[in-house]
Amino acid sequence: MSDDVESRTTSSLIASLVTVGGMVALIFASVLLFGEKAEDGPLQIAMTLGLTLALVIAITTGNSAEDLAAVMSDSINSALGTIFVLIAVGALIGALFMSGTIASVIYFGAQYGSPRFLYIIVFVVASGLSYAIGSSFTTIAAVGLPFVALAPAMQVSPLVTAAAAVCGAFTGDSLGRISDTFILTASVVGAEAMDHARALRTVLAPGWIASAVLFLFLGWRHGMSDNYDSVQILQAIDEHFTVSFISFLPLILVLVLSARTTAFLSLMAGAITAAVLAAFTQQDLIDALMIDEGLGALGGWVKLSLEVLGSGFSLNSGSETLDSTFVGGGVVSMLPTIWLILVAAAFGALVEFTGMLRRLLAPLLAWATGGARLIVATAVTGIGLNAATADPYMSIILNSATYREQYIKSRLEPYVASAAIAGSGSIFSPLIPWNVHGAFVAGTIGIGVLSIAPYAVLLWITPVVLIGIGITKFKRDEIPDSVTAEESYGSEPSELPQRRTST
Repeated sequence: MSDDVESRTTSSLIASLVTVGGMVALIFASVLLFGEKAEDGPLQIAMTLGLTLALVIAITTGNSAEDLAAVMSDSINSALGTIFVLIAVGALIGALFMSGTIASVIYFGAQYGSPRFLYIIVFVVASGLSYAIGSSFTTIAAVGLPFVALAPAMQVSPLVTAAAAVCGAFTGDSLGRISDTFILTASVVGAEAMDHARALRTVLAPGWIASAVLFLFLGWRHGMSDNYDSVQILQAIDEHFTVSFISFLPLILVLVLSARTTAFLSLMAGAITAAVLAAFTQQDLIDALMIDEGLGALGGWVKLSLEVLGSGFSLNSGSETLDSTFVGGGVVSMLPTIWLILVAAAFGALVEFTGMLRRLLAPLLAWATGGARLIVATAVTGIGLNAATADPYMSIILNSATYREQYIKSRLEPYVASAAIAGSGSIFSPLIPWNVHGAFVAGTIGIGVLSIAPYAVLLWITPVVLIGIGITKFKRDEIPDSVTAEESYGSEPSELPQRRTST
């Protein structure tokens, strides 16, 4: 928000309900009418109409168009880092197809892997990797994408594979010490990192264990298909791609650089490396795709690289199975996701600036007396803010600002507040299609989050576990009488940690 624009409080409950309720109604209508295909355009149109309604109501209730434009612009500017990451991911996906990286993952996975253990392996690897590098975005791009592509070849479900990758990625990201969401949640509340991690592990553990059991069970059940023929898969890939372990170089580079530079730079480095690698390892493929162009080897590679990075990869082998597997990526494929984020960011800024969110949260804040109610209110608000603002960062900040004083008055330990914020909205956000996290997952993996929701047990059961633990345990975690609550929480930070998704 611009420094010279001050927020004003909207006193009308009706205006707040019509604005937020109108957006919710339009979203549900698009999902009801189009199902999982809603994210291909209808959802974006519905939210654009919702934003239009919100603007009309905001101006009618006394807000100036100039102020509204300024706060929406600021919000969109804050989302530019994520948008550039999406651009890089689109380029990376196309390049990974072109370099044979995806083909190599499928080839070696089919050769040495077992369909029965694919889900649990993806879940565990994604959890560990995201925890180590502190980035759910990079993990989903590096682990989710290739393994989701592998799933059909192994005759198992891409939906369950995607759910395993997403659950693992956001578990690790929530607990990773260098994760931006971990650092932000602990710092805005005033919790010690060690205490926050310990409390959050308690909240996440039941869902993680339940998910592991589910992925083991589903893997054993789905991996018993009689149609799985690894020899046929290997022969089909060998016919069109040059498979080698060097094809994994772009993914390795992305993972190494992700801990040392921004997500955008690490992903673009992977995309460029994959395109260059293709020139040396996939010359037959390039010649086949650029037949009759008359450009020569170098010209054909340059043209195909630009097409793949911009518009995506398409094998065009004549085999329906192969062509449906080896297709996708490109920056253009990310435009619907970027559109979704832009509209959602603008709407979230508008309802926060006009005071509509605060007006709707007022009854819940008044109800939140006592430890158990406070934790329940925090959980409900966290999910609601992730839906309303579409920004996990914004939801963490607003949730803390709304209830921090209540936690201090209740003398609950700071880690109770930070765990309640992280264990509700932050972990649930990938299930909201228009949230930054949900939009990124759908754009990267190519599967709508509504489709994977039934299998993403960890994401939706964790807020329930949080409420249960809050009612039975956390409400008793009070600050010792020898310490004042204000000292325990400290002052609110004057500067917030930088997003690691920034360019």
